[in-house]
Amino acid sequence: MNTKLIPIEQAIEMRNEYLTHVKTSIESARGNGYQATEFAWIDLATLKEYVEKLENIQKNNDEKVSGVRIYFSAYPDAATFASNRSVSVALPARETIFMVPTVQVASTPLSQQYENLEHLPFCINPTDSRDAYKGDFVVINDLLCSSDNNSGSAARGSDYENMTSLVLNRMGITPPPE
Repeated sequence: MNTKLIPIEQAIEMRNEYLTHVKTSIESARGNGYQATEFAWIDLATLKEYVEKLENIQKNNDEKVSGVRIYFSAYPDAATFASNRSVSVALPARETIFMVPTVQVASTPLSQQYENLEHLPFCINPTDSRDAYKGDFVVINDLLCSSDNNSGSAARGSDYENMTSLVLNRMGITPPPE
């Protein structure tokens, strides 16, 4: 684990790069004094609970959870989500992140150079009516990047209705909206 930790100075340099180039681009594009999100926070208990859920899913299924992707995203600039009008958007137009567990797929020439491209986001197609977390891992095609290798089964669009979501969001983001 500690081989993946970086020096504090490197973290500061990376954050400054974000503040100088990415944050300013977002703020410029949004205009009207908009302040771009600088970080997302998740409490330790929720993070532990999520990891424990993924470990239990791995124990109770034939396929293995290979990791977690953290996606940069934004809430819609609307009062409700288009995909479910009964769900309010608490932070309209704010940048955020969400996490999705991954399953490993076959290598490609590109993934041999970038191993993370072999780990694709998935949901569960339940095979046990008593346990929504037991079933087939199905790649969420609509979350894939153009570089991803999707050689497995995949769900698209409305095919998600009967799938079990493992997408974690609802974290604190800063700066909060005014």
